[in-house]
Amino acid sequence: MVKFVQKLDRNNKIYIAKPLRQAGLVNTIEILPDAKAAVIYKAGTKTEDIIESLRIIMADLRHRAKAEAKK
Repeated sequence: MVKFVQKLDRNNKIYIAKPLRQAGLVNTIEILPDAKAAVIYKAGTKTEDIIESLRIIMADLRHRAKAEAKK
């Protein structure tokens, strides 16, 4: 899974990288944040589809955490 690192610009705005836009993050997006992370998805996406995507992302994060623990 690809990881994107993006800094805020001087106006505290974020640029959505071209690969993300090409993957479907176009027009209106929704962002659901908490204190440490956020979920960004295309407006109108079904909640179950978002949850399934999050399961995939969480599996990848668990794999990365295990790899970091082995270092």
